Amino acid sequence: MNSSASSRRKTSASDVTKRTVKLALLLAKLCVAAALLAWVVSLTHWGDYVRTKPEFGGKDFTLAAAPSPGDKELQVYQGSLWWKTIRALPAEQVLSIDSSGLLVRRGFAQSLQHISPLPLILAMCLVPISMLIIALRWWLLLRVQEIFIHPWEIVRLTFLGLFFNNVAPGTVGGDLVKAYYVSKHTQKKGAVLLSVFVDRMMGMVELVFMAGLMIAILIAGGWETFGRMQKAIVPVVVAGAVLLGGLAFVFSTRLRRELHLQKLYQRLPLAHHIASAGDATKVYRKRYGSLVVAVIVTLASHGCFIGAIALLGEALFIPLPLWNYFVYVPLIFIIGAIPVSPGGVGLVENLYVAFFATAAVGASSILALALLARFVPIFWSLPGLVVALRGAKLPKAEQMQAELGD
Repeated sequence: MNSSASSRRKTSASDVTKRTVKLALLLAKLCVAAALLAWVVSLTHWGDYVRTKPEFGGKDFTLAAAPSPGDKELQVYQGSLWWKTIRALPAEQVLSIDSSGLLVRRGFAQSLQHISPLPLILAMCLVPISMLIIALRWWLLLRVQEIFIHPWEIVRLTFLGLFFNNVAPGTVGGDLVKAYYVSKHTQKKGAVLLSVFVDRMMGMVELVFMAGLMIAILIAGGWETFGRMQKAIVPVVVAGAVLLGGLAFVFSTRLRRELHLQKLYQRLPLAHHIASAGDATKVYRKRYGSLVVAVIVTLASHGCFIGAIALLGEALFIPLPLWNYFVYVPLIFIIGAIPVSPGGVGLVENLYVAFFATAAVGASSILALALLARFVPIFWSLPGLVVALRGAKLPKAEQMQAELGD
């Protein structure tokens, strides 16, 4: 009796410790998200603004009144908050945006206020198509493992997973929810988990491939130089090496033995799931034809989603060439997957500004683009809430992990 009571107390203390650590980690991520958002907002302007030439300090000033053509002076604010004052700024000191001679740069509010409806509507239509293609890819990967789920059920679970990933990040992972529900339809729990893992990794690897291919085309065609593309090349190489190295570490027993990393691998929760998958890992190695189809489907999904973001840029009148989106958006989502904040909040917005902001395109317009690129998928993830409300009550993450690990 004493031994049993002692065991229960230890288990209870362990559960409390785990919950405390989990809560502390979530609070830390929320603090990181708040700090990153504060930083990116500090780089932007709510209203329209102008920038002085380098010889006059290269400072930004928010306009106090809209200028008229031919004005020799511009009315601008200086200072901040309640210490703001209005001063006259000579037009000759203002740096023009480009060769057109335009002086006024759009702020965040004006960027959204003057948004073009048609590209916005087209972007809104492309995003759900991308999501449906993602569902098709997972359906194909499950069929390779001879797990036959009705396509409509796969669509429902895909939107359920997207809801938890996009709308409620930091609660329960969307991949875990998808795997849990599919495992109720089959005894192949390990194969289900493996399909979810391969589905996620395939998407990440092809994002790297797409960015790398676009960079290679631009340099080979003479449109860009190696030096100008270094900002993109370095992250592509690093991300590609990390992803491919990680996949080799997970799936290659020989590599782990050669590098004496078998003990480290066995400590990972993923190792147990892959071991439980048994021959399921070998199936993917043999079914090259099905994987090629899944790769093509993935490229179509990425193309639709990146095309949607390019249309959002067009709706905001952001003068960026199309190739910019196919190089930098994949990098934004790869780096944004690093779990430093819930759903990459703050990190993704900073990456948009870092990669897209130029002398001609200010951070204010790019932040508007980043927020639209976040909220449009959130909008289309809301059907997942209906799935969650109409389905069986979802257990806690720990219980789902325990059931999947059995």
